[in-house]
Amino acid sequence: MDKSSSHEMPPDEALGRAGRMSELARDGSRWFGYMLILLGLVTTVFFAGQALAQGWIAAAFAWLYAACIAGLFWYVNRQRVVSRETPRITRAVTIAYAALVILTSVITSTWLDDEPLWQCLLALLPALPCWSAAWWVLRR
Repeated sequence: MDKSSSHEMPPDEALGRAGRMSELARDGSRWFGYMLILLGLVTTVFFAGQALAQGWIAAAFAWLYAACIAGLFWYVNRQRVVSRETPRITRAVTIAYAALVILTSVITSTWLDDEPLWQCLLALLPALPCWSAAWWVLRR
């Protein structure tokens, strides 16, 4: 009786397939870097919009920001492929992002209340951890 299985393949072919699967998984986890770029952009637009807008337009920026954040949370929870580093990166970026959002909010609403140019420049601050993490994720 022949003990070989019809599912066996030569070692070279098995290694080639494993390499392609690893490549597919790595490419499938790149969404995280793109999501971080988008989060940085949305945050910058929100803070710049708050600095330049008044009344209901400023409120619209706040609602759009909240909707975008909710949408990003929904998107993240629907993704199945993540890299091994994603939980560690997520934790670090979340802490830095939250701290810088709070710091930017306090500074723009107290010290820079009448300085829209400086508020717009400061709007880039909370995006920096997002963009630096995105660069790290997408370059590997």
